Amino acid sequence: MIKLNYSGISEADFLDAFQVLEECKTLNLPAHGFTRLFMSPGGQYSGCWWERDTSLATLGYLYKDQKFCEGVLLNFVDVQKENGRIPLWGGTDFPFENKDAEMSAIPVIFEVAYKICRRTNDKEYIGKVYEMLKRYHGWWMSDLKRDAKTGLVCGIFEECDPSDIKEQLTVAQPDLNVQLALGADIIRELAEYLGNREEASYYNDVFEDLKTRINKYMYEPTDGGYYAYMVKEDRRQTERIYNSMFDTFKRGIVPEERRDRLVELLKEEGAYNYYSEFGLRSMSKKSEEYVETVGLYKGYTSWCGNIWTLRNYIILTGLKECGYLEESAHVADQMLHVFCGNYAEFVSPTDGKGHGVFRYAWSASECIATMIEEIFGIDYCAWTDKLEVKPNLPKRLKGEKISIENVSLGNGNFVHVFVDWTGDEIVTTYGVTSQER
Repeated sequence: MIKLNYSGISEADFLDAFQVLEECKTLNLPAHGFTRLFMSPGGQYSGCWWERDTSLATLGYLYKDQKFCEGVLLNFVDVQKENGRIPLWGGTDFPFENKDAEMSAIPVIFEVAYKICRRTNDKEYIGKVYEMLKRYHGWWMSDLKRDAKTGLVCGIFEECDPSDIKEQLTVAQPDLNVQLALGADIIRELAEYLGNREEASYYNDVFEDLKTRINKYMYEPTDGGYYAYMVKEDRRQTERIYNSMFDTFKRGIVPEERRDRLVELLKEEGAYNYYSEFGLRSMSKKSEEYVETVGLYKGYTSWCGNIWTLRNYIILTGLKECGYLEESAHVADQMLHVFCGNYAEFVSPTDGKGHGVFRYAWSASECIATMIEEIFGIDYCAWTDKLEVKPNLPKRLKGEKISIENVSLGNGNFVHVFVDWTGDEIVTTYGVTSQER
């Protein structure tokens, strides 16, 4: 069992995240085409898999059961359609404007699959996942989803957030196009590991092409932000000021010369809640659509102001990838403090109270991953058998000591990390054992 010493968050509240994931396991198999164990979203959504929720639930569970997480990806291999589409969810009684057969979910599975695959050197297994990801990416890049003029990919319903789009080829959203650019770069990395240089080169070109299109059509030079592109109206949707503009930090999609200005937008007073204790709002308070949802989930409006781990997680990881370590640690620390022990679907940016479904899988899972990977900086790659430990601490921890022990590397070993910031510099020590302490 993991042991944690982290100022302001109790070990019990952190470990409760693993208990949430246990509660979300669906044990009655087969279930909607899945023959291996998986996690449903939790609460009233339980009993079925959802592409987004079930994928994200594995991020934290990697640090308890690698094989379980590998099995979840094989479930998606099994239910993938002939044309490459992975359905939004496993159910059949959820019609959406008669477009169910044309719809998936925002494809967070690419990065999830990458994290799972990096922790195994079983090339046969990785090959199966690789083929699934290629086919899925190909479906997204088809004429059904891709605007012919801009080359951007358009989403409907929960293929993007806020999820209020009902007609195909209407709006190309930053969050969706960033996930597909990220997906292309991940497929490239998998291709390189599997020794397929030709396909690696192809997906590198796909990544660079999507990156160029995002920067051409979604960037608004008047304020330095990124906005959804209304392909039918040939304009940026600048009236919707959504924090998906910061997704572009992922893998350096936003050019270096634009990054500082984008960080300024993130920190803008009265916009995204950067200086509060609760985490980033999903929508700027300056947006005409801004609203705070209380109680149960109310559809797309619940994405128009509330705080979600999903939105915070992609931003803080992107900030770190672009070298904004202080900002990344700040957002990570905010998110952990408001969600640990309060694993709600979303929280209020006003008072930090949880709303929607409680005991929510992806909130718990992303808190685990954030603490281990982003704060303590633990990264293990089975492909190279290399372990790196590079903590990234928020400023408030100056003068303190923190530690995390018994973190599973997925190979039978456990890492233990101790960080001392009582002096002028951060001093990190760690060790690896074959058994828990």
